[in-house]
Amino acid sequence: MSARVDAYIWAIRLTKTRSAAGDAYRGGHVRVNGATAKPAQHVSIGDEVRLRLGGRERIVEVTQVITKRVSPSAASACYIDKSPPPPAKEILASQPRRDRGAGRPTKRERREIDKLMRGGFLVSLAVVIALIGSACSSDSDDSGGNSNSNGSAAAPPAKAGSGPFFGECGGVTTEEVNNLAKLGTLTNTVNNSSVCEWSSSVDRTGPVASFNWYRGSPIGRERATEQLSRESTKDIEINGHKGFVASDTGICEIGIAFGADFFEWSVSAGTSSLNAQGPDTEQICDATRQLSTMSIERAS
Repeated sequence: MSARVDAYIWAIRLTKTRSAAGDAYRGGHVRVNGATAKPAQHVSIGDEVRLRLGGRERIVEVTQVITKRVSPSAASACYIDKSPPPPAKEILASQPRRDRGAGRPTKRERREIDKLMRGGFLVSLAVVIALIGSACSSDSDDSGGNSNSNGSAAAPPAKAGSGPFFGECGGVTTEEVNNLAKLGTLTNTVNNSSVCEWSSSVDRTGPVASFNWYRGSPIGRERATEQLSRESTKDIEINGHKGFVASDTGICEIGIAFGADFFEWSVSAGTSSLNAQGPDTEQICDATRQLSTMSIERAS
């Protein structure tokens, strides 16, 4: 017996509504046995289902197939929960939330969010320093102004858009993507000022490579999201520029910061990583690193 995966994750109450389950499914946030769920993907007993929703990844093993929503106690008998523990409050705090139905933030709203995040950090730091100072001494310093411990002016936060210009698709051609990724023939399906994507199939269930350029967006927020959903997340440095590498079975993503900007390269083997003899994760990460290095070297 089997059931559509979107019906199953709704029935066992991983999502609040059936439409939310369908949106997660169509948005590529559902994986079955390590591969992105295909259209009309079915699950059976013993399958592993991963759902990325609300900044958290849920991992369950199917023990009973159902398609009708049941009570929480009945639902828990239909799977084995292998999800990692909820993220720490510090990580959740780094991910701003928007009101339901508000849509994607505009550029102006993103700038305001970033200001609030930087401001919140500075206020918290000031409170800690004040508490330490009051505990150690009753003397006060009313000199005021923006200065640090050595009396010099504090460095202003990085300006959005102050990073280099990366050009079309991070300065990398389709031929170079294919030569490095070694995932068959990938076609450039998305090409605009901030995103480029190459894929081997319309439904994106096969190999995919992508370049994303984020201007005025803190890389720490992206790193926190990847840390919640990937098996491994580490800090790296390429040609003197710091960032992170996040990887899981058949997929590798590298983000590199430039002040308040950053770019991210992602290479995924898709279903080929499980259903065929494709490159391993280490090879995919090596290709992703080479693509990131090329974008850095060709930036202007």
